[in-house]
Amino acid sequence: MHNERTVRYDIILIAVILLLTLLGLVVLYSASYLFALNQPGRFRSGMTPIASNIIACLIMLVLFPFFAMVKLDWMKNGWVIFALLSLTFVLNLLPFTSLFQKASHRPGIDAMRWIVFKIGGRDWLSFQPSEIIKVVLPMYLAYILNKNRDKLDTLTRGPLPPALWTGLFCAVVLAQNNFSDAVLIALTSFIICFISGIRLRWFIIAIGVIFSTALLLIFGDRDGRWYHRIANFGRQDLDPLDTGFQISHSLEAIRSGGFWGRGIGQGTLKVRMPEVHGDFVFASFVEESGFVGVLLYLALIAVFACICYSIAWKNRNLHLQLLAFALVTPIVFQTMLNIAVVANIIPTTGIPLPFVSSGGSSLLMTLFSCAILVNITRRHILDNHMEGYYAR
Repeated sequence: MHNERTVRYDIILIAVILLLTLLGLVVLYSASYLFALNQPGRFRSGMTPIASNIIACLIMLVLFPFFAMVKLDWMKNGWVIFALLSLTFVLNLLPFTSLFQKASHRPGIDAMRWIVFKIGGRDWLSFQPSEIIKVVLPMYLAYILNKNRDKLDTLTRGPLPPALWTGLFCAVVLAQNNFSDAVLIALTSFIICFISGIRLRWFIIAIGVIFSTALLLIFGDRDGRWYHRIANFGRQDLDPLDTGFQISHSLEAIRSGGFWGRGIGQGTLKVRMPEVHGDFVFASFVEESGFVGVLLYLALIAVFACICYSIAWKNRNLHLQLLAFALVTPIVFQTMLNIAVVANIIPTTGIPLPFVSSGGSSLLMTLFSCAILVNITRRHILDNHMEGYYAR
């Protein structure tokens, strides 16, 4: 007899996403309001650290229901996918043009990661196009690996197409001086290709290429930031004014949080570390919410990951299975990497904390991925329910 009581994991997933987003806004406001208050000249356009996140939330408030319910057949259309790939690549070239660089851009010094829109010669709004890659590349990987699922043993139909697009995107992101996102993009692509069933020998070759390239980029530039971050990792006293400064204050804030924390808004890290609302916002959160807050955030992320990975694993549609794996993996990895950096487990990466760190581009793409994940979860549940109905 078919069990009429169907657990609506899609509703649970929506609730978790909502809680994570609201928690992120509260934590970000607490970590950034003094910074914005003390630098009014920097935020004349009104785009304070939390403003871009609020805008992203308002945009997805309209788009989320649509992408959570629309049929996903369009993601199996090759023309649509390649159009999205081409558009994403072009958008990631715009930061290299002076028209879309910030008004105070310093050539050879500032990173070129943002498309900046200006009004009256003054920066007004910015967007980080590399965040789009974290959504569009998974769409492509799911499409091409599903399309070639019977020919993955061959080089031209197996590892080569994903490797070419992944390598192209990683190259342009590296040119933007964004090493951490390039690593995340490559790692996500690597895992999705492995799940799809590509032969192990191609992964051995890929590991050799990736490892060699990373060593060349890091140790080939001994004056570069990444070399110093790795060389000085665990020795904050050697770099007290840069990454050592951040890590020392981060660890101190975590220790001072204790079990219950100082209370929301009562933390002191935000007055001791500039721009803590970025990559080190988790340290501010731990200081104010303590061990209890950490458990809450990790529990929400764990439920989010378990539902998405479970649905991906159980899904009998290879395209949706790969798509779900590809969309949830960057969110989970970013969370783990950011927390590991704040706790001084790995060198500083510059990767934001999903749902929390300041950055409308990151939050917008994260919520877009979440909408597609809700869609996949919802369709999996409905398909199983209908199969049970017709089996009676």
